[in-house]
Amino acid sequence: MSDNIYNQMVNEAGKSLLAQRNQMENAERQLVKASQEISNLEVLNDENLSELDKLLLQAEMLCSTQGIDTSQVSEKHIEEGEKLVALTEEEKVDIKVPAFEELVTIAIDDTISWDEYLSNINKFALENNIDLKVDPCENLLSQSQKAEIAERIYSDYTMKKANCDKYDYMIAAFCGVVAGLIDSFFVGMPDHSKLGKWTNDQTDEFVKKIAKLKGWSPPEGDRNTIIASAIKFLEEKHKVNYDQATGKAAGDLLGMSMSNHHIKSLGHAPDLVGLIFAIVDQFTSTSHFVDNGRLIVFDTETSRLQGKTFVAKLFCGFSNWLGHLISDVAGSSSGRRSNPDGYGSGIPMPFFELFQLCNKGNFKIYPGNDKSNKPTEVSLADLSVKIFENHYDARFGMAQAIPVVINEISIRLLWAIKSRFYSNKSWTECIPIGSHPELRRMLLTGHGVLCLVDGLDAIARSKGQILLFALHLNFVAWKRLAFSGLMEIRALYKENAIDIAALDEDLWNEWNSLYQQN
Repeated sequence: MSDNIYNQMVNEAGKSLLAQRNQMENAERQLVKASQEISNLEVLNDENLSELDKLLLQAEMLCSTQGIDTSQVSEKHIEEGEKLVALTEEEKVDIKVPAFEELVTIAIDDTISWDEYLSNINKFALENNIDLKVDPCENLLSQSQKAEIAERIYSDYTMKKANCDKYDYMIAAFCGVVAGLIDSFFVGMPDHSKLGKWTNDQTDEFVKKIAKLKGWSPPEGDRNTIIASAIKFLEEKHKVNYDQATGKAAGDLLGMSMSNHHIKSLGHAPDLVGLIFAIVDQFTSTSHFVDNGRLIVFDTETSRLQGKTFVAKLFCGFSNWLGHLISDVAGSSSGRRSNPDGYGSGIPMPFFELFQLCNKGNFKIYPGNDKSNKPTEVSLADLSVKIFENHYDARFGMAQAIPVVINEISIRLLWAIKSRFYSNKSWTECIPIGSHPELRRMLLTGHGVLCLVDGLDAIARSKGQILLFALHLNFVAWKRLAFSGLMEIRALYKENAIDIAALDEDLWNEWNSLYQQN
């Protein structure tokens, strides 16, 4: 639904509410007036009853004085008495009856369309001097309601400055140090990582499970033979036209090899960039590669996407991209069979492929990580490829994510406990998700300490070699720190401004709640 149509619907609904409010106010005025007149009648009736009691008492006394027996009064006597007290025509004319305004309603029933109803509203507004040109929502709220809403928005949705105490920073720093030590001793660098070996094995099991779901049967053989068979099965199931594995297959433009073509081919990236280029490549029968800051495109054999409609073909392209990523996440089938290290070349971490666009810098790479050898000078783009070739891939990224997740959960949990039992906040206020200035600052501090420990560890273990330094850096942790930093800068820039995202989220949740109740 477009914004114009949505705004028109809101405006029409507002006009309807204005007209209904006018009717309600008229009805309330008439009810108040009727209630007042009823009260006046009750007072007059009480006075008349009191006067009647006095008259009856006087009549009884008069009859007793005159020796008249009241038990002998007949109906004829009563009729004659009623004639004597009956109101004359002149007296009836003098009786004043309160005037009530006629309640005017807007015609509506099951046979009236929405356009007809809007026409009746416009007619009603014209007859009752209702201005429908102004913002209906502005007129529907009273001044007190507007003030209450403004105060609530300011108190609940204003971007506030973090007010952390020393305990908040101590908690965040402690969690960051613990996570940093886990990263240093259990993550380290590829091929020497305790957690990395575990994530590699778990990735193999995941690939085999997906292959079994699609009909693969495990063959006889060692671990590499079985996983290579599963990968080959998935590669056949999800063929793509951008899977050139060597520089020769790509027109001798890239100097690709089996160990780096997954990072050079943009369609192999497990992120939004990879999805876009994978879809484009499959629809246009092209392949997109990046090398030394250059984006290289060349034609491939025509690829066929299943499906008769554009949406069906789009879904087929997405399925092929995802399935092919799963087949490559544990390395290629040929690489797993022949590679002596047993793990092959996987796919890059999300957005790691973008480093190849930076053809700047002058870094020295020592063959075999031995400073006695003559170094080769490379740019940041080539350095990122060298890093990936040393198995710095998505599987190792999962190992890197473990200390980051531990750090994140620890900080959020300890913040919630401190808020509840130290700051005496309610449990609702202590939910460690959403916008909390102190929690945001603690996450920035905790992830900053984690990256500080990670950086110092990388410096100590690299012995001045840039490649070893990069292999020891936790890319996931530094990305999380960058995100926390951006959130803190945004909060500082928008201090005392309204957090529109949080406000929209709460309004949407409230709307869903009301919709489900109805």
